[in-house]
Amino acid sequence: MNFLKSIVLSTCLLLGWSQMGQSQKILTIESESSIPQSSGQLLLLTFGINVTLESGVDVYRVTYEATGSDMMPDTASGLLMLPDDIGGPLPLLVYQHGTTKGRDDVPSNLEGGFQLASIFAGKGMAVLAPDYLGMGTSRGFHPYVHAETEATAALDMMEACLTWMGENDISWNEQVFITGYSQGGHAAMALHKHIEEVIPDKYDVAASLPMSGPYSISGVMKSLAFTDEPYNFPAYLVYSMRGIKEINPSLYDDESQIFKAPFLPVIEPLLTTGNGVFVMNQDIVQTLLTEYGSSVPKQIFRDSVLNLLENEDDHPFNVALRESDVYDWAPEAPVLMLYCPNDDQVPFRNSIIADSVMNLRGAVDTKSMDVSEGRDLDHGGCITPALNVGIPWLLSFIDTTTPTITVLENEHTLIYPNPTSGRVFIDGTDDVQLVEVYDISGKRVISQVVNNSSVELDLQALSDGMYLTHLYTADGVIVEKLMIQ
Repeated sequence: MNFLKSIVLSTCLLLGWSQMGQSQKILTIESESSIPQSSGQLLLLTFGINVTLESGVDVYRVTYEATGSDMMPDTASGLLMLPDDIGGPLPLLVYQHGTTKGRDDVPSNLEGGFQLASIFAGKGMAVLAPDYLGMGTSRGFHPYVHAETEATAALDMMEACLTWMGENDISWNEQVFITGYSQGGHAAMALHKHIEEVIPDKYDVAASLPMSGPYSISGVMKSLAFTDEPYNFPAYLVYSMRGIKEINPSLYDDESQIFKAPFLPVIEPLLTTGNGVFVMNQDIVQTLLTEYGSSVPKQIFRDSVLNLLENEDDHPFNVALRESDVYDWAPEAPVLMLYCPNDDQVPFRNSIIADSVMNLRGAVDTKSMDVSEGRDLDHGGCITPALNVGIPWLLSFIDTTTPTITVLENEHTLIYPNPTSGRVFIDGTDDVQLVEVYDISGKRVISQVVNNSSVELDLQALSDGMYLTHLYTADGVIVEKLMIQ
């Protein structure tokens, strides 16, 4: 194995990914279904989620330009969900899904827990649910719990969907919310961290709600590989090791260098198809019981691998694990991490450690909360109480200061020249009180109060492309497209 090559490749990949999330676009968008308000409400009642929906939900399957895990152009997929009654600018929520059966069990196929994401659309938000790289239409093997690609897949989808929304006169209120459960909790934290640390001037996170996530990959989760206690979800360790190889192909040649012989035929179906994570988990547990008498996960690994993981801190495996930690930073936006102490899949210490370290680093408003109320709730049982606590908390940060505005037909206002090279004039603005210009991602770039019948805007500092001009009157807003070239 060429470990030096692996380190160099890893560094190059990360430098490249830090520049992603730019100028992506939707390639296809298809109306999948509509969820009536009554149906959505019934689903919530069935699962004991105490949230009142305000609208039905329109569901769209999208494919969009993305950068793959090999740094080559890729086509990724996901689900876009909008309220069926849009009354004004929408806050944007990114829903990062949890671990699923495999590459086909994803939101764009109306699986992968997309119903949880639809709750937020029914509360009046534009919701994006990316499938992740290596899942859905994206190429390659899914780089499981790899923080950087979890973030960039979501950012590419944000860029593409906000552009499409702008082109279709669906306004965004510039707020970004993030949530997810289990792997989705890790992915939610990864996205929040990436936005604040890498592209702080592009998006503003209003609040994030990571739930029961493995935030400490190199610490809490890695320790599961050394425990002498049974752990009934060893497939997560196999999945993450193969995910590391997807990002660092030269780390090892084949799985026989990592795992003991009895487990190789068990894990082969996942490696070749990208599907069957939970079936593989059952087979690994059964093999552990047959070969060793208990489901102690360290028995999966060759002794040489355990030795380097435990003793060679600078080995590329350990470097890669640390790169996917998402707890050692100081969020500026509010963060609420929800967990249950008896979680049997993701140890709750992930949340406790993240809470402690983030606040030590100077987090502004970060806390963790046990939502079990003393009940013996496992990983699956923690979902409903987490949502009942988390959804109202997240919704409390929505900006409600922007009133619902009626979109008016333009009968007499003239915007010229259009296209423009940088300066534009607006005549017939007797009734106009405010002029705003938005780029096609929904970000406001110009705001000017109007006090006469003619306005001149200097747009020379803006990049070429499509913009939307909003002319506000007492009766509503006139929206006109404007091209700078």
